[in-house]
Amino acid sequence: MKNWLSAFITAALSMVLFSSISFASGFRLPEQGAAAMGMSSAFVGQADDPSAVWYNPAGITQLDGTRIAGGFVAVSPVITHKNSDGTTDAAKRDIHFPINFYVTNKMNDKISFGLAINNPFGLSTDWAATSETYTVATFSKVVTTEINPNIAYKINNDLSVAAGIVYIKLRATLEKLLAPGVTSRLSGDGEGWGANAAMLYKATDKLNVGFSYRSRVKVDIDGSADINFYGFSNPAKTDMTLPDLMQLGVSYKASDKLTLNADLDYTMWSTYDRTVIQSNTISSLNALLGNPPSNTSTDEHQWKDVWALRLGGQYKLSDQWKLRAGYIYDRNPVPDDRIETRLPDSDRHGISVGAGYTVGNVTVDGAFQHLQFMNRKVDYTLGTGTAPVTALNGTYKSHVDSFAFMVSYKF
Repeated sequence: MKNWLSAFITAALSMVLFSSISFASGFRLPEQGAAAMGMSSAFVGQADDPSAVWYNPAGITQLDGTRIAGGFVAVSPVITHKNSDGTTDAAKRDIHFPINFYVTNKMNDKISFGLAINNPFGLSTDWAATSETYTVATFSKVVTTEINPNIAYKINNDLSVAAGIVYIKLRATLEKLLAPGVTSRLSGDGEGWGANAAMLYKATDKLNVGFSYRSRVKVDIDGSADINFYGFSNPAKTDMTLPDLMQLGVSYKASDKLTLNADLDYTMWSTYDRTVIQSNTISSLNALLGNPPSNTSTDEHQWKDVWALRLGGQYKLSDQWKLRAGYIYDRNPVPDDRIETRLPDSDRHGISVGAGYTVGNVTVDGAFQHLQFMNRKVDYTLGTGTAPVTALNGTYKSHVDSFAFMVSYKF
């Protein structure tokens, strides 16, 4: 059993490490389990399947035995930009497959162990070299992999707490055109460490209250900065601080069949204030353009802390079948004067539906979610680097369709 379990975890880890991801809230991906996504990820107070390791690890004290769960979310974004001159650009359509994998084990009546491996942050956009905003961004891809072991402790029949260590690996590739045929490319990878803590309180026989906190993680990134036309290629370094996440959720068992959930989560995107890049490629370009000598480039972001409201419900149709639905309202962290086509974010509304089927020790969950981004009109931007001040102006329209699938097995 131990050899089989070790091989299974190794295979799952390999799949997650090489998964691509598409943007969500900011570039956060809250959807980390099919059952939870069916309820628009309003799951912090319920937390009763292996994905609780991500949503609220204190909830794994509810799970008996050893459980393994693995799945994916297929994410299909559609993004268009109607330029101020009346033309329209569209990002290349693609489907991305972030993966999630969980293990839980009830070690004794008080202590449970949980492990989560997933892709909680990322973005991927691909604009043509002929797009109006080519000097701001053409291709962008950021992929994160998080490994998060947790220990949960059941203090009494009403209260459980949990704590864990967070390890994040990040890879990034960012491209833009400095001029037709002249491509700037920044690529690199890095890693960082953080921590998380959670609690689950059974206020009554019908009402649960959950809270989950994940710390910010600073990732030091090493890579290269290249400009093809001039043959510049030098080492480069920067850093990125991923945000603190706080989630408060309540779960109310309205009847033996119906459970209603509500979550409020808060993402501290103010950690993403600026990007400072150091490379001799920058000093070479400055010398070529006659700019003051410097090997440092700074991009201001100044994102805001934002909250999201998630509402969801689950109906137990039978011992085998569960039906789910949910609604989400998610705020956007990007100010108008800092928007860029790498991530043309806006406030969004979303709806989701899902179902779960259990036979014996196996549970299969599936969900569909549609996120509709509110049209975002930009009349003035500060520009970025060589971009004209008005390059990003116009109207951005986006929506994202996602399908999630997960299989769980209980030993």
